[in-house]
Amino acid sequence: MKDALAFIESRTRTWKGQTLFHLIFLFPILGAVVSKLARHRHLLNDYDALACGTWLLAHGTSPYVRHPVCPGLDAAAFVYAPQVGLAFRPFIDAFGLEGSRWVWLVVLVPAMGILMWYALFKAMPRAPYPLRLMSLAAIAGSMVTCGNAGFVLNGLIVLCALNLKRARYPFIIAVLLAAFIKPVMLTWLFVLLVDDRPWRSRIVATGVSAVAGLASVGLIMTTAGPLRPQWHALLGAILQEQPGVGFFSYSNLIGLAPASPVTLALLALFMVVLGLSGLVLAEGAGLSQDERIILGIGMAQLLNPRLMDYDMLTLAPFVALLVVLAKDCGPKAFMWLSWVFAGTLTGCVVTNIIELPVLHRAPVTVFVYCAMTVALAVLTMRRRQWLSTAVCAGPSSRAAS
Repeated sequence: MKDALAFIESRTRTWKGQTLFHLIFLFPILGAVVSKLARHRHLLNDYDALACGTWLLAHGTSPYVRHPVCPGLDAAAFVYAPQVGLAFRPFIDAFGLEGSRWVWLVVLVPAMGILMWYALFKAMPRAPYPLRLMSLAAIAGSMVTCGNAGFVLNGLIVLCALNLKRARYPFIIAVLLAAFIKPVMLTWLFVLLVDDRPWRSRIVATGVSAVAGLASVGLIMTTAGPLRPQWHALLGAILQEQPGVGFFSYSNLIGLAPASPVTLALLALFMVVLGLSGLVLAEGAGLSQDERIILGIGMAQLLNPRLMDYDMLTLAPFVALLVVLAKDCGPKAFMWLSWVFAGTLTGCVVTNIIELPVLHRAPVTVFVYCAMTVALAVLTMRRRQWLSTAVCAGPSSRAAS
């Protein structure tokens, strides 16, 4: 039986095969975008939330309501800290509500271009284009038109991450800036942990950056002023209703609140297992400097407990690399892992067409990516004989004592 990559390459050698392949796996995104434009639906709803919340704060009104109302906007709920609105106020004051939307596009479109370039077109010898393209089938098409600030933040961080071998400070500053707006983006610091530098340098850089990030987030949480109770209440409700497509979507599925002690304990376990798997791949899979960065970027997303659709573009090279790395673990492992990947993404296209309301393709796909990461880490440890070494070292060390 052929592996999935060989099968895909054999079916896409002709122009017709290439066209059909692109239409199939871009359908979930393109179909949603065309549908939204054809129905003349309002665009940039997530940006409107940021702009409207800032405008309401400037006018002395609480922005922490389910459906904020501002002139000319169709805003989603404003879930950012009050300090974010205050920091964004000069931008709204300068251009106005409607004018700021057009200026935002000037920032948003290049950021989305950077993310699409990284996801599909940046040269990566061991991250084949067909696999990267297939991964887009898991992403909701609405993310293209929402205008979320996450696009700009992710685009900035990706650019800094790709230049990490020259300097780490721009990357660290970009992550800390992003965490001021979206605290869960501190998971981007995992990139520092898999960088191709001495262990001590990596641990110190990651630890100091994490402490600085957590301290700033804690400061924001505790200095939000009189609006703090309203903000926390709305944020908790939105997290419950919109847990994203990562860990919180799984805890929400079994009825656990995002901030419950059980959820946080399970999240810690999840992050430890997944993080250690990423470190195993970084140290044992024979990655180049650039591939370590690809790994770190992908792991940063999987570790994000409230991963959103607009974050998933950066997963494309990562999962393609995972599939190819399975080759080093033997043809059988490569065949199975490639078909698990291809089957999952083909299933995304099918469920999008038949619109199954009980099955959300993005959380299922992210879960599969997490399982692939852990499975490949275990296979890598077996190939390197780290597991047998650890088992054999245990009894001997006890006997020696």
